[in-house]
Amino acid sequence: MNRTRFYYLDLLRVFLTMLVFYHHSAVAFGASGGWYYISKETTTGLTQGLLSASMGIDQSYFMSLFFFISAYLMPFSFDRKGMKSFICDRLNRLGIPLLIYSFLVNPLLIYWIYGVWGRPGFGPMWFVFTLLIFELSYAVYRHFCTKRLALNWKYPAIMGILLFMLMTGAAAFLIRLYVPVGSEVLGLQLGFFPLYISMYLLGIVAHRNHWLDKICVKNALPWFLIAILCGIPSLLIVMSSFSEQMDLFSGGWNLQALFYALWEPVMCVGICYFLLAYGKAHWNKPMPLVQKLSTDSYAAYFIHPVIVVGCVFIMELLPVSPLMRLALVCVVGIPCCFVAARVVRLMLGKVGVKM
Repeated sequence: MNRTRFYYLDLLRVFLTMLVFYHHSAVAFGASGGWYYISKETTTGLTQGLLSASMGIDQSYFMSLFFFISAYLMPFSFDRKGMKSFICDRLNRLGIPLLIYSFLVNPLLIYWIYGVWGRPGFGPMWFVFTLLIFELSYAVYRHFCTKRLALNWKYPAIMGILLFMLMTGAAAFLIRLYVPVGSEVLGLQLGFFPLYISMYLLGIVAHRNHWLDKICVKNALPWFLIAILCGIPSLLIVMSSFSEQMDLFSGGWNLQALFYALWEPVMCVGICYFLLAYGKAHWNKPMPLVQKLSTDSYAAYFIHPVIVVGCVFIMELLPVSPLMRLALVCVVGIPCCFVAARVVRLMLGKVGVKM
């Protein structure tokens, strides 16, 4: 299958990278979530609540779609390179940048903010760490399992999609009884991993069965409308009803935690399905700028924490509202992030590290 058929996946990767930048910038200005630096003056009241709701919507699908796209494209690379070259390539592209970020960028960034040398840590590169584990596991499976699992699954019907939502939601609810949202194990928020793992596996299944050749807007639209017209209003209503008890949503034997766990896969399926289908229908054509940005998107993800923090520092000097500062951080910071990404790629490329 020709890789050039998936131009729209390049655009989606660029969009998701920009969304990550916005997500962490919003947290810096008061939205719910954790980040390296929270601005001295943040949003409050309704604005803060809406930003926090947008964080929940982002979280429901953007990293899961990253995993799906990575998994869908990964077998092309394995089949072309073979196990040995594939593993060497992944250790180079994922492993070395992960080490550089964890042991150099992360401590230096903390030192820049607080004047204290920080501990090694993944930070946002938890995604790369997880992806490395997933892809090495796939390589080992492909090499040693001569009898491959039967993954000849038909294009998902309504019952299959509903079962996917129910199973991932139930798994998230059960895991969050022990590891609530916000808690980490080895730098990973395991409460979100049922969707991450499921979407990664789904990407492999979709590759095997050529699902993206069959995907269409007509089938995706009902699920998208459910997510937008039912999912978003229900989140806002429930969050506003329990605004003083937000910790309940993180996990535990309560209806709020169950609602949130089941709400996420509904949003994930609706939005991811539609973006993939709409992208194939309308964006599957060569776009030189998008392809260049897509090439730099991984490096942009790598360097974006430094750019976000730097832009927040600068915007704090301006006599404008926190919401305007957030807008300026995104407008100025996202282009700067991709420019910095190109520089990072060139520098690391000179010492043999691919990004």
